[in-house]
Amino acid sequence: MGKDLLSWSSTESQTTPKRMNIFMRHLLVAEMGQDQTKQQVEKGLKLYQANQTDKALHVWIKVLEKTSDPGGKFRVLGCLITAHSEMGKYKEMLKYALAQIDTAREMEDPDYLTEGYLNLARSNEKLCDFQKTVSYCKTCLNMQGTTVSLQLNGQVCLSMGNAFLGVSVFQKALESYEKALRYAHNNDDKMLESRVCCSLGNFYIQLKDYEKALFFLCK
Repeated sequence: MGKDLLSWSSTESQTTPKRMNIFMRHLLVAEMGQDQTKQQVEKGLKLYQANQTDKALHVWIKVLEKTSDPGGKFRVLGCLITAHSEMGKYKEMLKYALAQIDTAREMEDPDYLTEGYLNLARSNEKLCDFQKTVSYCKTCLNMQGTTVSLQLNGQVCLSMGNAFLGVSVFQKALESYEKALRYAHNNDDKMLESRVCCSLGNFYIQLKDYEKALFFLCK
């Protein structure tokens, strides 16, 4: 038995470095793939910021086709969602939001899931499917994520408020906007504050309270 054990130990000592080398090669290839994905995503962002939208979309779609990195895939889908939202192509936005949710589920990360459901809510808001918007917003708020997820809650409340306003449920819309505004103030988020004020302006226009509407639109 001692001889057998010695023989096994000798064999294992020879194969372990080989296994480790294979493992390290796989790890290195994965890291290189992640770096390439990140570089291509950033290349697309630079093109997009330079108003070369078609070229940016081409880069991102190529990344989507080639990458095997779930995190990189999630990020590039986020870029495609934003771009199609700004272009007014809301059905395409929804398509990429659904793909992002699938990727987030694959990663099993509550922060990614929260962001994915927020993008899904926004897509449905743009398509005026307000019931789905409210449903996805509630899913976001019920997610047990980290502080990253909690920082998105203000944007979730804003989207929910817009959905309630879309179906003329004014009290719930106002409550959602007020929550969103509190999140903006607590996190010193000027961009969110600006967006909430714009929505509150539209809210009071619908109520024909033009003085309050002007107050928020001028903030």
